Amino acid sequence: MERLRDLSAHVVLLLASFVLLLPLGWMLSTSLKQSGLGLSRGIEWLPWKEVQRTDGGERQVVVLAAQVRLSGRSETMEVSIKSLADRSAQTTVYLPEGAFAGEVLAYRVRPVTSGETAAAAEWTPEDTVHRRLAPYWKNYSEALEKMRFWEGLSNSVAVTFLGTLGTLLSCSLVGYGFARFRFPGREALFMVMLSGMMLPPVVTMIPIYLLFRELHWIDTLLPLFMPAWLGTNAFAVFLFRQYFMTVPFDLDDAARIDGCTFLGIYWRILLPLSRPVIATVAIFCFTGYWLDFMGPLVYLNSIPKFTLTLGLYMFKGAYETQWPYLMAATLVVSLPCMLLFIAGQRYFVRGVVMSGLKG
Repeated sequence: MERLRDLSAHVVLLLASFVLLLPLGWMLSTSLKQSGLGLSRGIEWLPWKEVQRTDGGERQVVVLAAQVRLSGRSETMEVSIKSLADRSAQTTVYLPEGAFAGEVLAYRVRPVTSGETAAAAEWTPEDTVHRRLAPYWKNYSEALEKMRFWEGLSNSVAVTFLGTLGTLLSCSLVGYGFARFRFPGREALFMVMLSGMMLPPVVTMIPIYLLFRELHWIDTLLPLFMPAWLGTNAFAVFLFRQYFMTVPFDLDDAARIDGCTFLGIYWRILLPLSRPVIATVAIFCFTGYWLDFMGPLVYLNSIPKFTLTLGLYMFKGAYETQWPYLMAATLVVSLPCMLLFIAGQRYFVRGVVMSGLKG
């Protein structure tokens, strides 16, 4: 019975993991499709290329519509390519009236051209159009070039490193004060600090923007990481405080007998023992700063100062979104967060668990 329960748990976890990985799989598939196709053919899990056989050889085309004859009917009708269940001759056609079995007679195709002017669409028999698996790897290099990847990377690295370092130092000091010192109003002050987590960022966005404008920090990277050096991350302070309270106070007494100062106890005793919670906060901070979009959007105006997340927005236009480029660049930008979480997962789980052992 126990083995059956464990097996069932593993099956459920595998199915849940599969469902959660579906968006990542679709992102990878879309990043390998040719630019200009995107979602024009609906959601397709593989980067197909459609080829039409002609008297002069083969040419790549885009299938726009199909001419089908529904079962039991003599007349034919034109339907969108998204209305077909698959590209076989005998398929299911989805109409507003319902789903019907049908036979595809011809496709309306448009040849893929390299120029800005699109070729005229034409009808061709169904058996002249074939599909081939054709991943377009150049999307990655072209997307990174279009978004000015190396400029954005340097800006993102600077903001992420300085913001994470500032959060670790300032919040660990504040957490150390709340955990190891006794002073009047400590609990009330701690609750006031935690209450800041209840305020949505949109409430403080305008006052903070006006403050940074008076400091002449707009269109600089300073607003993106300087608040981290002031202990403004209440959740990080909470994690450090909870973790420090699990460390025996006898270590502090022994260190003071040996002549260690309060800062020495913090730096030499508590921080080396706090690697799990440091890793946890570092992962949270790295992910938050690396993937932050709203901050750069509000404070940055010059393209050379854009971070990677703001660079992704360059692929979205008012009337068209370059989906293959956007998905390729998004995968590259997200890769460091995935690798960091995989590498620090053990410390991450341990730090979160141990931070809640003692209130």
